[in-house]
Amino acid sequence: MAKQSLSPTLLILLILPLFGIFVALLTLALETRQRPAPAPTFAPAPPRTVVNFTAPDFELPLLDGVTLVSPSDYAGRPLFLNFWATWCQPCVRELPAFEEFIAEHSGDEKGPALLTINLGETAAEISGFLAELGLRNLPVALDINQVVKLDYGVQNLPTTFVIDGEGRVRHLKLGEMKLEEMKVYLNTLDEPA
Repeated sequence: MAKQSLSPTLLILLILPLFGIFVALLTLALETRQRPAPAPTFAPAPPRTVVNFTAPDFELPLLDGVTLVSPSDYAGRPLFLNFWATWCQPCVRELPAFEEFIAEHSGDEKGPALLTINLGETAAEISGFLAELGLRNLPVALDINQVVKLDYGVQNLPTTFVIDGEGRVRHLKLGEMKLEEMKVYLNTLDEPA
Protein backbone atom coordinates (compact mmCIF):
# COMPACT_ATOMS: atom_id res chain seq x y z
CA MET A 1 0.00 0.00 0.00
CA ALA A 2 1.24 3.39 -0.90
CA LYS A 3 1.72 5.87 1.89
CA GLN A 4 -0.26 9.08 1.42
CA SER A 5 1.22 12.37 2.46
CA LEU A 6 -0.56 15.59 3.22
CA SER A 7 -0.21 18.26 0.69
CA PRO A 8 1.40 21.49 1.90
CA THR A 9 -1.81 23.41 1.18
CA LEU A 10 -3.91 21.06 3.28
CA LEU A 11 -1.33 21.20 6.09
CA ILE A 12 -1.46 25.02 6.10
CA LEU A 13 -5.27 24.96 6.17
CA LEU A 14 -5.18 22.70 9.24
CA ILE A 15 -2.47 24.59 11.14
CA LEU A 16 -3.65 28.13 10.40
CA PRO A 17 -6.88 27.97 12.52
CA LEU A 18 -4.97 26.39 15.42
CA PHE A 19 -2.37 29.15 15.21
CA GLY A 20 -5.17 31.78 15.21
CA ILE A 21 -6.75 30.27 18.31
CA PHE A 22 -3.35 30.22 20.06
CA VAL A 23 -2.72 33.91 19.24
CA ALA A 24 -6.20 34.91 20.43
CA LEU A 25 -5.75 33.11 23.77
CA LEU A 26 -2.28 34.59 24.26
CA THR A 27 -3.58 38.11 23.54
CA LEU A 28 -6.45 37.68 25.99
CA ALA A 29 -4.10 36.44 28.70
CA LEU A 30 -1.73 39.38 28.23
CA GLU A 31 -4.55 41.96 28.24
CA THR A 32 -5.97 40.55 31.45
CA ARG A 33 -2.57 40.71 33.13
CA GLN A 34 -1.84 44.28 31.99
CA ARG A 35 -5.27 45.70 32.75
CA PRO A 36 -5.02 47.99 35.80
CA ALA A 37 -7.03 47.05 38.81
CA PRO A 38 -10.08 49.25 39.31
CA ALA A 39 -9.52 52.15 41.68
CA PRO A 40 -10.95 51.45 45.11
CA THR A 41 -14.02 53.43 45.98
CA PHE A 42 -14.75 54.53 49.50
CA ALA A 43 -18.00 53.45 50.99
CA PRO A 44 -18.18 53.63 54.76
CA ALA A 45 -18.44 50.19 56.22
CA PRO A 46 -21.45 49.61 58.37
CA PRO A 47 -20.47 50.00 61.99
CA ARG A 48 -19.79 46.93 64.04
CA THR A 49 -21.98 46.83 67.08
CA VAL A 50 -20.30 45.77 70.28
CA VAL A 51 -22.05 44.33 73.24
CA ASN A 52 -23.59 47.35 74.90
CA PHE A 53 -21.91 48.36 78.11
CA THR A 54 -21.81 51.48 80.20
CA ALA A 55 -18.80 53.59 79.30
CA PRO A 56 -16.36 53.68 82.22
CA ASP A 57 -16.26 57.15 83.72
CA PHE A 58 -12.96 58.91 84.33
CA GLU A 59 -11.55 62.34 84.95
CA LEU A 60 -8.52 63.50 82.97
CA PRO A 61 -6.82 66.87 82.51
CA LEU A 62 -7.05 68.66 79.18
CA LEU A 63 -3.98 70.15 77.49
CA ASP A 64 -4.10 73.24 79.71
CA GLY A 65 -3.36 70.94 82.66
CA VAL A 66 -6.07 72.59 84.76
CA THR A 67 -9.44 71.73 83.23
CA LEU A 68 -10.65 68.23 84.00
CA VAL A 69 -12.91 66.39 81.59
CA SER A 70 -15.11 63.32 81.96
CA PRO A 71 -17.52 61.42 79.70
CA SER A 72 -20.29 62.41 82.12
CA ASP A 73 -19.70 66.03 80.99
CA TYR A 74 -21.34 64.96 77.71
CA ALA A 75 -24.42 63.30 79.24
CA GLY A 76 -27.37 63.33 76.85
CA ARG A 77 -25.12 63.75 73.81
CA PRO A 78 -23.46 61.23 71.51
CA LEU A 79 -19.73 61.15 72.18
CA PHE A 80 -16.87 59.93 70.00
CA LEU A 81 -14.09 58.93 72.40
CA ASN A 82 -10.82 58.48 70.51
CA PHE A 83 -7.52 57.06 71.80
CA TRP A 84 -4.40 58.16 69.92
CA ALA A 85 -0.69 59.09 70.02
CA THR A 86 1.51 61.37 67.91
CA TRP A 87 3.71 58.47 66.72
CA CYS A 88 0.69 56.62 65.27
CA GLN A 89 0.34 57.54 61.57
CA PRO A 90 -3.33 56.48 61.16
CA CYS A 91 -4.08 58.52 64.30
CA VAL A 92 -2.45 61.58 62.77
CA ARG A 93 -4.31 61.11 59.47
CA GLU A 94 -7.71 61.11 61.21
CA LEU A 95 -7.13 64.25 63.31
CA PRO A 96 -8.18 66.71 60.53
CA ALA A 97 -11.46 64.78 60.10
CA PHE A 98 -12.07 65.15 63.83
CA GLU A 99 -11.47 68.88 63.69
CA GLU A 100 -13.86 69.16 60.72
CA PHE A 101 -16.46 67.17 62.68
CA ILE A 102 -16.11 69.56 65.62
CA ALA A 103 -16.50 72.57 63.30
CA GLU A 104 -19.68 71.10 61.77
CA HIS A 105 -21.24 70.65 65.21
CA SER A 106 -19.90 73.71 67.04
CA GLY A 107 -22.53 75.64 68.93
CA ASP A 108 -24.87 72.64 69.10
CA GLU A 109 -25.06 72.00 72.85
CA LYS A 110 -27.21 68.90 72.36
CA GLY A 111 -25.38 67.60 69.29
CA PRO A 112 -22.57 65.09 69.05
CA ALA A 113 -19.25 65.71 70.75
CA LEU A 114 -15.72 64.43 70.39
CA LEU A 115 -13.00 63.89 72.96
CA THR A 116 -9.56 62.61 72.03
CA ILE A 117 -7.37 60.93 74.62
CA ASN A 118 -3.65 61.00 74.06
CA LEU A 119 -1.73 58.11 75.55
CA GLY A 120 1.46 58.77 77.49
CA GLU A 121 2.66 62.04 75.97
CA THR A 122 3.08 65.41 77.65
CA ALA A 123 0.95 68.49 77.05
CA ALA A 124 3.97 70.33 75.60
CA GLU A 125 4.68 67.53 73.10
CA ILE A 126 1.06 67.36 71.99
CA SER A 127 0.53 71.14 71.78
CA GLY A 128 3.62 71.57 69.61
CA PHE A 129 2.60 68.64 67.43
CA LEU A 130 -0.94 69.97 66.89
CA ALA A 131 0.42 73.45 66.13
CA GLU A 132 2.66 71.97 63.42
CA LEU A 133 -0.39 70.32 61.86
CA GLY A 134 -2.41 73.54 62.10
CA LEU A 135 -5.02 71.95 64.36
CA ARG A 136 -6.41 74.31 66.98
CA ASN A 137 -9.78 73.05 68.13
CA LEU A 138 -9.26 69.44 69.14
CA PRO A 139 -10.19 68.63 72.71
CA VAL A 140 -7.32 66.49 73.97
CA ALA A 141 -7.32 64.77 77.35
CA LEU A 142 -4.07 63.42 78.76
CA ASP A 143 -3.91 59.79 79.86
CA ILE A 144 -0.27 60.00 80.93
CA ASN A 145 -0.32 56.79 82.99
CA GLN A 146 -2.66 55.06 80.51
CA VAL A 147 -5.15 54.05 83.19
CA VAL A 148 -8.19 55.00 81.08
CA LYS A 149 -6.72 53.01 78.20
CA LEU A 150 -6.79 49.95 80.44
CA ASP A 151 -10.32 50.69 81.67
CA TYR A 152 -11.53 50.72 78.05
CA GLY A 153 -9.42 47.72 77.03
CA VAL A 154 -7.63 49.61 74.25
CA GLN A 155 -4.91 47.52 72.65
CA ASN A 156 -4.40 49.15 69.24
CA LEU A 157 -4.30 52.72 68.02
CA PRO A 158 -6.31 54.47 66.90
CA THR A 159 -9.42 53.18 68.65
CA THR A 160 -12.68 55.13 68.80
CA PHE A 161 -15.68 54.35 70.97
CA VAL A 162 -19.07 55.71 69.95
CA ILE A 163 -21.08 56.39 73.10
CA ASP A 164 -24.78 57.22 72.98
CA GLY A 165 -26.53 59.94 75.00
CA GLU A 166 -27.25 57.46 77.82
CA GLY A 167 -23.53 56.74 78.31
CA ARG A 168 -23.56 53.31 76.65
CA VAL A 169 -20.81 52.24 74.29
CA ARG A 170 -22.64 51.32 71.11
CA HIS A 171 -19.85 50.97 68.56
CA LEU A 172 -16.14 50.39 68.39
CA LYS A 173 -13.99 51.53 65.48
CA LEU A 174 -10.48 50.10 65.23
CA GLY A 175 -8.23 52.02 62.88
CA GLU A 176 -8.47 55.34 61.13
CA MET A 177 -11.83 57.09 61.28
CA LYS A 178 -13.12 59.11 58.34
CA LEU A 179 -15.64 61.95 58.54
CA GLU A 180 -18.13 59.99 56.41
CA GLU A 181 -17.90 57.08 58.85
CA MET A 182 -18.64 59.36 61.78
CA LYS A 183 -21.88 60.38 60.09
CA VAL A 184 -22.81 56.72 59.54
CA TYR A 185 -22.14 55.94 63.20
CA LEU A 186 -24.28 58.90 64.29
CA ASN A 187 -27.18 57.71 62.16
CA THR A 188 -27.07 54.25 63.73
CA LEU A 189 -27.43 55.64 67.25
CA ASP A 190 -31.11 56.25 66.51
CA GLU A 191 -31.57 52.49 66.03
CA PRO A 192 -32.44 50.35 69.04
CA ALA A 193 -29.46 48.79 70.79
